Amino acid sequence: MGEGRIRVSVVKDCAYVWNAEDVCMLREKHRIVGRLVGCHARFARQNIQLSLPLQLLPEETSLLLLKGMVDLVDGTISYRTPTEQQKQALERMREKTFQDQEHLARQQKRDDIVKNLDKIKAGKKAKRNKDLEERRSAGEDIDQSQFDEDLDLDIDSFQIEPLRKENMMIQIFTEDPWQEMDQSLDWTFPVTEEENLRFRVFRDLWEKGYYLTSGGKFGGTFLVYPGDPLRYHSFYIAVCLPYKHKMCGQDIITMGRLGSDVKKTVLLCSVNDNNELTYTSLGAPEGPLLGMDRNQLDFKGETK
Repeated sequence: MGEGRIRVSVVKDCAYVWNAEDVCMLREKHRIVGRLVGCHARFARQNIQLSLPLQLLPEETSLLLLKGMVDLVDGTISYRTPTEQQKQALERMREKTFQDQEHLARQQKRDDIVKNLDKIKAGKKAKRNKDLEERRSAGEDIDQSQFDEDLDLDIDSFQIEPLRKENMMIQIFTEDPWQEMDQSLDWTFPVTEEENLRFRVFRDLWEKGYYLTSGGKFGGTFLVYPGDPLRYHSFYIAVCLPYKHKMCGQDIITMGRLGSDVKKTVLLCSVNDNNELTYTSLGAPEGPLLGMDRNQLDFKGETK
């Protein structure tokens, strides 16, 4: 395993990233978006806000492997029955976690006492004076100086209740802490001609500086963004087709109108007879493309 590489778990030919820091690094440094597919820990009964893991597109996984940014591991290992050594390691880790939490809870309680010491003194003094007043009312001779006497409280005199184990916070792992790092896997995508076309298009657009996500919801192969999808709308709907794929006029009009309705440009992406990527746009750029320099939107095919 390469040092500093991101660990990607593979389960049934699907690639997942479980580490939150790795997810941020992929998005911020490498323009790899993926999609969150996990259940949100605090909002379990909904599917609008999702959480880890991040599922990568096959094209994203192949690109990261090609660039030497990730290592693949067998994600099914995490589903196996834990060994006795793993169980003992878990108990040791939980015991250490409990001790750390107990120390922090005691320190937090002590800090709260120091912060509110004046209020505590005032409350204890008021209670003492009330008792003195009741004793005076009962006929006992109480000197007035006892009412004015200050209380001398020592921080160490306060009894701090220890944290009970049933009240400790339990860490829920988002990735296997005992993943065997020597369980490397082979990645077979792309294999078919269609998969090779999709990967070449994805790689070419990614190397041009774009962000890409799945384009299935708009009837395409990819959605192409000029920046992070959280900040920008996509400019293009990339549709990967064989170079000599026959299309009737109705299909072309359908895709052109779809792009026009959602203010995006449809790109037909193919590899020509000279093994060059070619991009054919349908319709004039609209919406977010208005006012942009067309020289910035050069999609001239390149031989890879």
